Amino acid sequence: MIELYLSKVTETSESEQAGKLYARVSYKQTMGVQEMAHHMAEHNTMFSEGSITGILIDFVKCVREMVLMGNTVKIDNLAIFKATVEANGLETMYDADTDKVALATIGNLAEGAKTGPAVKVIKLLAQSTGEFTRDELKKDAKLSWTDKTKAEIAAAKTAATGSAESNGGSQNQGGNGGSSTGSDTGNGGSQSGNGGNSQATSFALTITKSGSGTSTVKNDSEETINSGDTLASGANVYISVTPAEGQIPTATLNGTNVSLTENDGEYIGTFQMPAQASSLVINSGSDSEEGDQN
Repeated sequence: MIELYLSKVTETSESEQAGKLYARVSYKQTMGVQEMAHHMAEHNTMFSEGSITGILIDFVKCVREMVLMGNTVKIDNLAIFKATVEANGLETMYDADTDKVALATIGNLAEGAKTGPAVKVIKLLAQSTGEFTRDELKKDAKLSWTDKTKAEIAAAKTAATGSAESNGGSQNQGGNGGSSTGSDTGNGGSQSGNGGNSQATSFALTITKSGSGTSTVKNDSEETINSGDTLASGANVYISVTPAEGQIPTATLNGTNVSLTENDGEYIGTFQMPAQASSLVINSGSDSEEGDQN
């Protein structure tokens, strides 16, 4: 499953993409040779993890060797690897004024020079092939939003529909400063107050942090939430954790795990404030250090 999040292009950009939302992949982790060998060894293979690691290391060396010899290396149903160049724009093969010729070397062309190093940069190109082409990936890939993006979409929908209902209902409200009393039989309760407005029920959120990493807790307006702040039930709460090196952070709300999604070393989580006073506990990646109260 490939998880996506939405990134908004800055409004100050002069491009036609300004202000628009674009899907981006939320990468979970980076798999190196060791991690791939471990994964492959779990597939009931007759080879040990150590043997697979050695084979993969040798394979990588050989691919690099072949590419640097000017060969293309095709790994069936994955990719074709080859070297490619970013070239300098030469005006001529030979400049009689300076007695210089085009050179099969890497470098920058001197200002005003008509010829010189032909190549600016050499780089590796990987082109998908077989069952890894765009058409095949379109068939096989399964996409989903990250938990944070799901919550953001739900919040946007709630805000839009709530605003529409509020505007529609205002036509039936009393006049300026008028008070209303009476029972709301649909909800089994009563409303009374100034101008007919009902107040949302809020509850305290206790936040406890531990670990040597860093973490923040914010609301929809990107404002920091501190321990003891009161939040309306149903309000969205966002957690951002950068853990200690090599650690995986955890978060629990009233003893229940909050899902954290990794993106470039940062772990993101979200939840809706329950209809009760709640306790949020965040461990940013080290059990050996004393926690601090935010």
